[in-house]
Amino acid sequence: MNISSSHRIVRIQGKDSLEFLQGQLSNDLKSTKKEYLQKNAICNIKGRIIALLWVNKINDESFDLIVDSSIVEKTFETLKKYKVFYKSDMVLLKDEPKNYNILKTEDWKTNCIKGGICEINSSTSEIFTPHDLGYQNLEIINFEKGCFTGQEVIARMHYRAKLKSSLYIISSTSIESINEGDNIYDENQKVVGKVASKIGELGLIYLKNSDKSEDLYDENGDKFDLTNFKLV
Repeated sequence: MNISSSHRIVRIQGKDSLEFLQGQLSNDLKSTKKEYLQKNAICNIKGRIIALLWVNKINDESFDLIVDSSIVEKTFETLKKYKVFYKSDMVLLKDEPKNYNILKTEDWKTNCIKGGICEINSSTSEIFTPHDLGYQNLEIINFEKGCFTGQEVIARMHYRAKLKSSLYIISSTSIESINEGDNIYDENQKVVGKVASKIGELGLIYLKNSDKSEDLYDENGDKFDLTNFKLV
């Protein structure tokens, strides 16, 4: 199983581990298999994504939660608030177990972006909803599993709202000098989106209105080169 050198692991163990995580994670852990990393989101009560997790189900009483190192402490503390109601233990592993293959951060992130997967870090935590980043199309949200934190807001958006936003992949020197979480503007200096993820010249851009894909600018007023710009 591949993970990134920028990842850390939170291990959950104990007889209530499955029940505990089912109430916090967006996907159905009952449907995942051993030796498979299932994508999950942890959200706040407003339905904003705190972290994207890659979950390794060791057995029904033991799980590894793989998360970007910049928000591993935040993820740990978020889960800790709910763990007190369950017979399970949490520990932040100091070293990666031997059963993981560690990829370079650049390679991991490049693969994620090319696959339209926006991984969350300290610059983007609690900014986006799952639908902003297309998580509903990436087997990250299970709408049949029952309640989890933020589920009511996310389900209402899924079933009742008409989605206008979109995520785009861009490959351009235009994004080299900007940062994840930075605003994107139109010609009238109105905020129309954000940089969701990037590595070098490759990135994912979130736009509030999917029709607004021309004449985009950064905060310095520099226009984006949209030659290599496509909908995820």
